[in-house]
Amino acid sequence: MATRMSILPAPSGQTLNNSVFIFSELDGQACTLARLAALMVVSAAVLVCSSALVAAQPETDESCLVPGQWSTQDVAALRRVAAAEVLAQARDAQFVLLGEAHDNADHHIWQLQALGMLLGVRDELVIGMEMFPRRVQPVLDRWIAGELTESALLQQSEWARIWRFEPDLYLPILRFARLNRIPVVALNVERSLISEIGEHGLDAVSPERREGVTNPAPASTDYRDVLRSSFRQHSKVGDSGFEYFVQAQLFWDKAFAQALADAAAAHPAALVVGIIGSGHLRHGHGVPHQLWSMGKRHTKVWLPVEDSTSCDHLANIADFVFAVRSSPIAARPRLGVYLGDDAGGTGVRKVVPGSVAEGAGVISGDRVLAAAGVNIQSSNDLIAIVRRQSPGTWLPLTVERNGQRIELVAKFPSGDAALNADDVRHDSNRDADTDD
Repeated sequence: MATRMSILPAPSGQTLNNSVFIFSELDGQACTLARLAALMVVSAAVLVCSSALVAAQPETDESCLVPGQWSTQDVAALRRVAAAEVLAQARDAQFVLLGEAHDNADHHIWQLQALGMLLGVRDELVIGMEMFPRRVQPVLDRWIAGELTESALLQQSEWARIWRFEPDLYLPILRFARLNRIPVVALNVERSLISEIGEHGLDAVSPERREGVTNPAPASTDYRDVLRSSFRQHSKVGDSGFEYFVQAQLFWDKAFAQALADAAAAHPAALVVGIIGSGHLRHGHGVPHQLWSMGKRHTKVWLPVEDSTSCDHLANIADFVFAVRSSPIAARPRLGVYLGDDAGGTGVRKVVPGSVAEGAGVISGDRVLAAAGVNIQSSNDLIAIVRRQSPGTWLPLTVERNGQRIELVAKFPSGDAALNADDVRHDSNRDADTDD
């Protein structure tokens, strides 16, 4: 595994009660020391990356990526570069967009490393995060001010309902921001808004309900091709509804771009760094295209990519890519249902074919009353219980169907078989999604 360096203010999972006290006592000297620590990380990271570069060799599809190293497109070929060259281009940028696959821990470690590097060359940063909708901005402000514990941050930002990926993947970035007093900006809109546009089109949503997001720039032909491929993977009705799907994706991209631009306007001396799924960034489509249409031309896209990625697929994908070693995804239990909460409780809106839920006898319309003997008050309760299941275990479920209580048993497969079914999902989850 390539050496990675990062600043971790507190161990994963630890509450920040002590950190809040220490942070509130920071004076100018301590802040200077914190920034010096970031600079030391940057210097070490640059030296590690630079010294690891190997002599140029004929590059084949199998050898063009090396874990722990940066690459960029040079005419027709991918060329490995030192971290110093990557940073040199960031000195005059207004935006640097860092991609990710949301559930890849190495991608988030790389993002943290990149933030440390950028802090070493720019005096002021702002971090924009896809993970938060605009309405929770006051919560993020209180977090940066040192007024909230981690548990309070997650609760008040409704993390479990809105984002639901493991918070430990993102907490190091949020700790880094708080340690260095870097503003964190919420980039997203309500998922229900994206779903509504995907179902009924943008014209069906009145301007006052668009959370201030203006009409997006049209998609390029290449981006439409990408979106069509994604749409066909999930659609069972051919191309029916494709135009609404495109409108939803473009609106989503524009929402991120507009929030980034607003952050730049509020902090004109800052470098604005976006933490965004790679699907919104690849090949200059998505968010970079929307920023360009707004006259924001000084944007750089950095993406983490698996070292096993075919280099034929990397042409012009980003300004710079950083190779991480490919590793098997750890299997985690997946139930395979779409859930919806209402006054009557937690209902099953859809069951994924071939899933654990289907095998247990769960059907659309069931209401989940209990799991493992624990009463279910909301979909978040069921999601939390499923996440605690180990592969190969059984989960007793109590559901209500047509006024009758029915006892079922969800049998989770062991090993890699656990990867074959979809996760528990809330029904407001992405309907139009090329996000990673």
